Amino acid sequence: MRRGLMGWNAEELPIATLEARLSRLRAAVAKAGMDAFVIYTNNTRPSAVAYVTGFTPYWSDALMLIGKTGAPVFATALSKRVSEWIKTTDPVSEIVNTPRPGTLMGERLAKDNSVKRVGVLEYDTLPSGLADDMATAAPSVEWMDGTSLFTGLRREVDDSERGLLKRADAMATAALREAETGKAEDAGTLAGLIEKNARLAGAEETYIAVAPDFLADRRLNRTSQPTPLADRFAVRATIAYKGCWVRRIRTFAKDGGAASADAWLDGVVRSLEAGKLIASQLAAKIKEFSGATLTGWTAESCSGSYPLSAVASSRAPGKDRPATGQFLVLTVELTLDGAPWIGAAPLIVGRSEI
Repeated sequence: MRRGLMGWNAEELPIATLEARLSRLRAAVAKAGMDAFVIYTNNTRPSAVAYVTGFTPYWSDALMLIGKTGAPVFATALSKRVSEWIKTTDPVSEIVNTPRPGTLMGERLAKDNSVKRVGVLEYDTLPSGLADDMATAAPSVEWMDGTSLFTGLRREVDDSERGLLKRADAMATAALREAETGKAEDAGTLAGLIEKNARLAGAEETYIAVAPDFLADRRLNRTSQPTPLADRFAVRATIAYKGCWVRRIRTFAKDGGAASADAWLDGVVRSLEAGKLIASQLAAKIKEFSGATLTGWTAESCSGSYPLSAVASSRAPGKDRPATGQFLVLTVELTLDGAPWIGAAPLIVGRSEI
């Protein structure tokens, strides 16, 4: 089942889109004075490789090399049996199986006399073994951090990514409605129902977290325990589809007291403007919501190898001017008529919907 769900779909992600992404990356690399670009990936950091190739890499460490021309080289220590499947899900790369991906990448770079400077995404977190192998095999190469370069490319989503995000969000939205059905009276059962709903709809990854009694403990945790659901509880659903991740959080109150906050958040994400501080926009919006006090917020996006990372928050004022076309997940915490509330929803800045 997983292979079918994760397979490459040319209608959802055309090769022309992947080629356009590669062209933009190569142009940015050249403009920065670099001759090639390296991306590291593992099971928790798959997003950059997925963006470039359409393939979501799981299981083990791997490296991708994007040169000036030709197919990207994806070097993995996985067996050739897995390699054959990778080829069916990654339509643009050369797949190489090797026990030492770092050595292979270094050797490829060393053979090209025109390669002097190589950018590495998130260079400071590249595993030391891979970094040492590359440096040993290519001793004359100057290694540079290319994180800001790649982040700049990811600031605006294209039409294909928007379509995948929209489908992932539809799965998350529908799955969270399981909390409204009354089928579950405890956190473990509810988490299972939400995950089942999302998986059956086509989600490749699901991470469900619950705060069973949000008045007593606001921490959202993954659980399978039959902890009773209190009068006010919260659920977080993080969903991936074809390498695109979204997150939604809802607070549920048995007295219906959270519905107004849901509607307020929906209006906020639909109207968030580019170029203006998120903090200022939220401060203005909360004034329109009687009985509510803003207690915190976080904006997340996919800007590198991690699926979702914080790019701005209430703890870092002055660094939160979103760009037109940027994908964000906005999480907002409120005190609503004296009770805590939390919600999160995805958006694309400057659009009324994803």
